[in-house]
Amino acid sequence: MTQPPSYGYPHQPPSAPLPPVTQPPTMPSFHPPTLHSGPSAPAPRSGPPAWRKPALIGLVLAVLLAAGGWALWAFTGDDASGSKEPAATAKGPAAGRVAWMAEARTKPDKDNREALGTWFTSSLVVKAEPDMVTAYDIKTGAKKWSFLLQGPLCSASRESEGNVAVIAAKFGSVCTHLMAVDLRSGKRIWEELLVPEKDAGDSLTPGKWAKANLELALHDGHVYAIWGNGEQTRRLKDGKRVEEEKRDSCEMVDSAGGKDRLIAITYCGSDTIKIRSINPKKLEKSRWSRTIKRNDGFLSIISTDPLVVSQAPGNGGQDNLYDFVVLDPENGKEKARVAYNTLWERGNCFLATSGCTGALVDKDSLYVAARGATMAYDLSNGKERWTFKADANRLTTPVSVRKGRLAAYTFATPDRPGRISYVATSSGKAERTVDHTGTSADLKNESVMAKSEGFPRLVNDRLLLVNDGGFGAEDSGMVLAISAPDDSR
Repeated sequence: MTQPPSYGYPHQPPSAPLPPVTQPPTMPSFHPPTLHSGPSAPAPRSGPPAWRKPALIGLVLAVLLAAGGWALWAFTGDDASGSKEPAATAKGPAAGRVAWMAEARTKPDKDNREALGTWFTSSLVVKAEPDMVTAYDIKTGAKKWSFLLQGPLCSASRESEGNVAVIAAKFGSVCTHLMAVDLRSGKRIWEELLVPEKDAGDSLTPGKWAKANLELALHDGHVYAIWGNGEQTRRLKDGKRVEEEKRDSCEMVDSAGGKDRLIAITYCGSDTIKIRSINPKKLEKSRWSRTIKRNDGFLSIISTDPLVVSQAPGNGGQDNLYDFVVLDPENGKEKARVAYNTLWERGNCFLATSGCTGALVDKDSLYVAARGATMAYDLSNGKERWTFKADANRLTTPVSVRKGRLAAYTFATPDRPGRISYVATSSGKAERTVDHTGTSADLKNESVMAKSEGFPRLVNDRLLLVNDGGFGAEDSGMVLAISAPDDSR
């Protein structure tokens, strides 16, 4: 059987042995989660970041809170060496200064390391952790609300809709507890089990169901859930089930939504991969469906608007070589292809909540991170437009596009702070570059967060380095915010 790409792929290989199954798991009584409001001190952590792992049948995970597991720092004073930070202006920290950092609030557990899920409102960044969800003020880092999950986090929608996101937590040992959250207030709008409690074991963890994780996506007022042997839609406003379909077991699944379309990818058999455009009101009838051979490449959804996927070779080539492919949203046929480039350092392209860590799609362009550069491509024909050359020895990744400029972040190292460059999208020339500076603590935190699983965002005059994947490194944080005021025009 064809193996999935090996570069950080979150799922286990299809040929990996399944855990022994003797009987469906016993499900605990269902109770709504309690609100967590008290701050607590950071707990020590150990072990490298890890990708999420499917639950073992019969294993019930306990959420462990350290006696105090949260800390929030605003780096504005002296560091251990005695150097001083410049005083903040009335508008906040100067460009390139660390504004605030949020540490992980709970002790990592070897079976509970999910940190998938980051969403934004007009003023908040909302971060999901292994056993809680917390909202921070983007400008100041002040905690605005937080609540504990009933069980370990196991899935999250990569998008939000109308300031609502959906997450899933384990109920017993099965990823079946769905929850819709108002991102502005932290209020749980509704909570439902994906399948009835009595059916959870057989429906979500059958013996022949391989390692497919539950994936969630939002589109057109609906929540779409897809797992190893089924899919379901619910109304976003109240959680009422709309449609459900069963099928033969699939070893891997993926999905992504958004305003314009809902896309699903299934690996159901040894020979083919199917990509579909889904009508959430009629799951049995896709808007279109396209099948490709496994040898033609594994797919990952990079963007739904425009519709772009990565296509990594299966048996036909090396795992670390792949193209970006633009698909016609009306029929799924290939419109253009951006061929693999040996200079790319695109990071992981199989993240459930972010597409590629080193790729950014914006209207008619694709921007890809490279060692010492960021490269721009025309999505209409797949041709390179320009290459922005930055630090020759460090990765530079695209962050956002606004006002005709690309913001590109050059990653920090233990001895060199990062920098952000504002590059004209028309020419690839830098119009402004800001080197990050700060205390030794700032440098350490930036270099650590630059290695986290996730990708930088530029929101409300803050460059945010966010942990959007495995949680477990001793010194990893959840969000690091660096001042990045838009004063270049």
